[in-house]
Amino acid sequence: MFEWTANYLGQRFHVFAPDQRGHGDSDKPDGTYSAQEYAEDLHQFVQALGIGSAVVGGHSLGGRVSQVFAAMHPEEALGVILIGGLHLSNFFQTTERVTRVLESANAMLVSPTEFASRDAALEYIRNSRRNDTEESNVHRLEHNMDRTGDTYRFKYDKVRVAQSLTYQNDNLRPFAPNVKAPVFMARSTRGSELATLQEAQDIAGLWHDATVIDVEGDYLLHITGPEAFANAIAGFIDSRVAKKAVTSS
Repeated sequence: MFEWTANYLGQRFHVFAPDQRGHGDSDKPDGTYSAQEYAEDLHQFVQALGIGSAVVGGHSLGGRVSQVFAAMHPEEALGVILIGGLHLSNFFQTTERVTRVLESANAMLVSPTEFASRDAALEYIRNSRRNDTEESNVHRLEHNMDRTGDTYRFKYDKVRVAQSLTYQNDNLRPFAPNVKAPVFMARSTRGSELATLQEAQDIAGLWHDATVIDVEGDYLLHITGPEAFANAIAGFIDSRVAKKAVTSS
């Protein structure tokens, strides 16, 4: 999903894009699939590669993991990027938001994962991602699905994805004060859960040092506006992360 954005960022930065547990080609072991468990996976990833520290970020689940990781392992987080905003249900557990999360988890749990042909698989992706381009739909089919003969099958474990979706109702407020790194909330101009820029800026006050920037694109900024998004990330690193590193040293 991050290939196009990574291609732009790769001109200046070393980019890692691991598949999280339960997704892509990674294992699907038993576990809680909470943001804390995913954050521990990321910690072990950083340790195994000897990276030391990095700017971390993600969309949806990846955003939750990034927030918790930065709070649990502040020495390893140089910056945090929240793509498309964040899930308000992680900060305001209203009945309406909790209901939507549970409905989303249930929809994933009962969703089809296997299709008898390429056309059938692509049509399902089109219907589920109505705001994405045809190019991104084809990319999703080619990279997020396995093929056996004419049969196409999603790589993710829908039970584990549904399980992790329920954690959108977890309260992440207690983690915010422990995040010492600069936070970049990349708010998409179309389809963001944060309805207004002012609303996003109010939420940004939960962190010590958070910046909100509107980026042209839909909810999946890394797919719908990869060049603009990559430029915004580079700007954040140059203006906030690098500046803080110089000040700290």
